[in-house]
Amino acid sequence: MKESTRGALLVTARTLIAAGCVAVVVAARPTVGWGALAIMLAALAGLLAVLASYNRRFL
Repeated sequence: MKESTRGALLVTARTLIAAGCVAVVVAARPTVGWGALAIMLAALAGLLAVLASYNRRFL
């Protein structure tokens, strides 16, 4: 696989994962309870994982 294709696929995957995590947080926001909190925390952890994978090349 070409390096440019791999980079484009990686950016697309990160964008889709980040958008999905944000959608989960927004969807679970009006619900009250420990379960909704756990779902939101898992989605926020997913966003942190995407951020860490992006910043890994700058370390």
